[in-house]
Amino acid sequence: MGWIVGTLILWGLKLIVTPFAKLLAGDKVKVVTPAAPPPSGDTALQDGTGALPAPPAPVEPQVIIPTGYYILADVLVLGLAGLLLGLFTGSYFIGFSWRAKDWPGMIAFVVASLFGSVMY
Repeated sequence: MGWIVGTLILWGLKLIVTPFAKLLAGDKVKVVTPAAPPPSGDTALQDGTGALPAPPAPVEPQVIIPTGYYILADVLVLGLAGLLLGLFTGSYFIGFSWRAKDWPGMIAFVVASLFGSVMY
């Protein structure tokens, strides 16, 4: 049961990690707007109805944080959170993440919560 709680904590702390990583990266953060898909031709002329084709869906810009800054922020935030949780609860937490760049923070979280639980 502890690994479920640990995973939920890891996922919840991403709400703090991402803005902190943006703050650390400063002007190295890139905002990229993906290219819209090209129109598939003038269907209004092809089908003979005279109706205009639907406009393409708006494309949302994507924020790209450099991986090094993201990992640094992740390790700092999750390491501190793991230490505090271990100190206050006396138990350690195990979490899981599917993304490889989240693993250093996840490992810091587990080790720090284990260290905090030993100090409890």
